[in-house]
Amino acid sequence: MIRIVVIEDEPLARQHLVDLLGELPGVEVVADAENGRLGLAAIAEHHPDAVFLDIEMPGMKGTELMHMLPEPRPALVFVTAYPQHAIEAFAGGAVHYLLKPISRVGVAQALSRIRPKDEPIQKEWLRLPVRKKDSTRLLRPEEVEALVADLGDCLAWTKEGRLPVDGSLAHWEERLGELGFLRVHRNALVRLDAVREVSAEDELVLSSGRLSISRRRMEEVRRRLGL
Repeated sequence: MIRIVVIEDEPLARQHLVDLLGELPGVEVVADAENGRLGLAAIAEHHPDAVFLDIEMPGMKGTELMHMLPEPRPALVFVTAYPQHAIEAFAGGAVHYLLKPISRVGVAQALSRIRPKDEPIQKEWLRLPVRKKDSTRLLRPEEVEALVADLGDCLAWTKEGRLPVDGSLAHWEERLGELGFLRVHRNALVRLDAVREVSAEDELVLSSGRLSISRRRMEEVRRRLGL
């Protein structure tokens, strides 16, 4: 379990961040605060593993607060609308820098900077946020057969259909590479254990459709499939 304190002066932004963190397994928001003074008190009381904090807050900026943290210091993730503070934040020991508006992808990426990559909880945190009607669903990687870039959007191929997913194909290639996903074309990632067959036309046959394999990736795809 990773214990987190959220410090954000905007009530709606603070609640949104608390809600996003609360969706993920193994994460507990132990306190939230509306300013730096209350945030320091919450950190002293709860001794969190990590702090998600805004930079521009009345009374005390987040970059001022980070120099007042007691040892052992929690991991710091800055959440801000101002990219110009990034150098100062990282120089002060921040592990990640989230730009508003905050997304589920961004929050999961921030958490991945807090724990080592080989910790099992990292896989539990990884969800793909897909948009379906008026809601956002969080899919486990094994629920997605392929990710395909299509006219600027990224679509998740699932048994329920092809659903828009937040994040770029390059982002998901980095996150899913160790979970059995492979780039088979410049516009497509495929979960290899979802492949049913390789057709005579050099297409990968999935339950959700067919995808061509590019020439330059053919050798690697066949090797990974044991062909």
